[in-house]
Amino acid sequence: MKKNIILSFHPDYFRPILYGIKKYEYRKSFSKESVRAYLYLTKPVSEFIGILELDKPQNPIDIKSMFYENSTINERMAICIENKERAIVPIESFQLFKNPISVAAIKNMDINFTVPRAFSYIDNHELLNFLEGQETFEKEFVHSHESIFEDNIGVMCSEMEKSEEFIQKDKEFMDSDKANLIKSGYLTRQ
Repeated sequence: MKKNIILSFHPDYFRPILYGIKKYEYRKSFSKESVRAYLYLTKPVSEFIGILELDKPQNPIDIKSMFYENSTINERMAICIENKERAIVPIESFQLFKNPISVAAIKNMDINFTVPRAFSYIDNHELLNFLEGQETFEKEFVHSHESIFEDNIGVMCSEMEKSEEFIQKDKEFMDSDKANLIKSGYLTRQ
C-alpha cells in the first residue's frame, strides 16, 4: 500500500503534468517508495488541487549507466546530477479535485498545519482523511512505467511547452470548464 504525502509544487511547472506530457518529476530528495501525493500548488495559487500517483524514484546515475550509448539521455542525466536531483520520480496518474482546497481552509481544521517546502508524510494525520474525502474528476491520464520514456526523461518543462502536443492539450484545457478551477495567472498566460 502506498504511503501518502503532501507534495509542494510550483505552478509554473504544473501544466505539463496536468496534460500528461511530463512523465517524471525531479527532486533533490524524495520518498524511497511509491506514494500517493496530494498536490499543493505554491504561491500565488496556494491550493491543494489534486492527487498524483508516483512510482518508486530512480537515480539519475543509474539511468545514465543504463543508457550509456544514448548521448541525449546522458546529457540530460548529467544536468540532473549537476542540479543535485537525486530522485527521478515516474508520474503514474493525476486527478483534479472538483473543488481545490485553500491553505486557509486547512488551517481552519488544523491551526498547526504548515505547508512543506518539498514534501511531508501525512499517514495517520486527520488531514489525510479530509483529503481522501474530496470529490475528484476522472484521472486526466495514466502512464505505465514498464520501461523508461526515453523521449521524455530529463526534458525541461519549457521544452515540453513548445511541443504540438502541449499546444493542443493547452487549448483543449483552456476551453474546458476545468480551466476555471485553478486560480493561477500562469494558466492563463500566453
